[in-house]
Amino acid sequence: MKERKERTSVATTVERVRQRMLNEQESVHSPYPWQHSFNVRCGTRSTSVAAFVRSFFYLLMFMVFAEACHNPLDGLTIGLKDPIQEGVVECRFYDPAGNPLPTDNLVQIAGPAAPRVVTTLNTTKYKINSDGNLLVAASPTATLSSQNPFQFTVVVDAPDYLTVVQPFVLTSGTRQIRAIRRINLLKPPRTLNAARTTGSASTDGVVASSLGVTTTPQNNDADKATIALQPGTKLADRDGSAVGGDLTLVVIHTNARNDEATSYIPGGGIMTAVAGRAGSPSLGTVRLLSVAGSVTVQLYNERYALARSLSPAAQWTMDLNPLAYNVGAGRGIQAGDSIPLFSYDEFTNRWQEEKPGIVRKNPQTGRLQYQAQAANAAAYVIGWTESICDAGPIFKVSSKLAGVDINYLCKLIDVATGTQVASFYANVNDGSLIRIGNQSKNRKLKLQVYDETDAWGKGTKGGLIGESGPGLTCDQTPVAINLVTLPVPPVMKLEFSFSCPGGTTLDESLLPAQIRTQYSEVGQDKWRDLITATRTVRKAASYKLKVGRSYDFRASTDGGATWPLRQNNYLVDKPEWTLKIRAEMYCK
Repeated sequence: MKERKERTSVATTVERVRQRMLNEQESVHSPYPWQHSFNVRCGTRSTSVAAFVRSFFYLLMFMVFAEACHNPLDGLTIGLKDPIQEGVVECRFYDPAGNPLPTDNLVQIAGPAAPRVVTTLNTTKYKINSDGNLLVAASPTATLSSQNPFQFTVVVDAPDYLTVVQPFVLTSGTRQIRAIRRINLLKPPRTLNAARTTGSASTDGVVASSLGVTTTPQNNDADKATIALQPGTKLADRDGSAVGGDLTLVVIHTNARNDEATSYIPGGGIMTAVAGRAGSPSLGTVRLLSVAGSVTVQLYNERYALARSLSPAAQWTMDLNPLAYNVGAGRGIQAGDSIPLFSYDEFTNRWQEEKPGIVRKNPQTGRLQYQAQAANAAAYVIGWTESICDAGPIFKVSSKLAGVDINYLCKLIDVATGTQVASFYANVNDGSLIRIGNQSKNRKLKLQVYDETDAWGKGTKGGLIGESGPGLTCDQTPVAINLVTLPVPPVMKLEFSFSCPGGTTLDESLLPAQIRTQYSEVGQDKWRDLITATRTVRKAASYKLKVGRSYDFRASTDGGATWPLRQNNYLVDKPEWTLKIRAEMYCK
């Protein structure tokens, strides 16, 4: 009787799941309503990662894993769409102020290739998932090449947020991942203000009347930024085509009232391969020593065509922190000072040295302001810099580790002062190269490595394992670091073993093309990649989990656009397991 009840429960669950998955295949944009667990029980309830993966395969293929169970869907095959894996763009949205991301989003695709942009399941039902990520891809029929670039723009609207107008260009099938900020106009970050206004331009891109906007400061912060386009300004995109129609002008101002300013500036205060002004040699890589502020200008029409060039150049001003320090003069800023100016083009990822602006005293307010011109819609950064090293030193690891997929705590130490320059996590498999970059010139640095991982904390030794000799910044000659005393961590091994009746063989083409899994500390929702299985590669190993600990798990078959299965608070109770799966419906 107990066995009959269990079989009835399994059959009922499978039928419910089958119907939902069939519905999902017809309407992939619908959010998954089934975020709880499905357990296949054959005698006892499982509480391990093995149960999670068994449940996942059961959900996907509608089969029972243990040999003692009867398959209630014998002979039934449900096909799943294979996700597109070439030409994928992953937009990872975040709110820099830490506000919850909006859920009432309108996602649109614009630009020349818009009709050929699809989801990873080859539909046009675009949706931002619960992680705040959007995955889109070039249609499988599209050809991606540098000779014929695939250009489109992702547009995301939500109440009280600046509209995201993010251009992309694909010239190959390489996956692009972009972190994109969502700015809440009512609750912006502490040191940032944004504003927008509307206007119009003729079909040949000529602005009909004055177009300008000024930011509104937060609380007692009186810093403002203003940009103004005069009547007759001609707008063109980066290909030289006119941008006309109904316009939206956006300005984003970052002041220099606290140490957070550089976190809202492209590159976080590091500017790479800066092109020289007026044909001068490149400045190389530079770091902001003192930032005076930043202004980003964006201008687009109702078709979300982005204007690049502004002719004549727009005039803009920015209030300055009166305590700002003029690094070049060795004193506070004064009226008449010239402060270096740089622009950043996010479309090409290119930095450019610009004509410096001048510090003026506003006759009405008595405040010091920075005045400059914007010949292009771009991000403008104002401040004093130093030239730094692109790369070097480099440290080469000797260890007993091989194929270990976790990273270990590293500390970078200034040899002359003994002070810590930076800390980070890096892979320390035998032969690994740990490359250091963006450091001041003519410094000697050494590397320390600790038995502490980014996956599960301290290892059996826990403390300092090894220290390198000194390496010179800008020098890319590898410096040895001996870590042979670092213990090899325990490995988790997993194998998916499919069996077929006598006289038949497994048809791998019927299996899901890819199964991507992630894990998180229980209740934290901080997801990290675990393993990815494919039709042909069904054995995997990972060092990221520890026996005796509980984790939350989730899995996806569409490249991470959705995560339809989630198992919470599962105990990892053994270091290896083989999942024996009877799969008659996938045999031939």
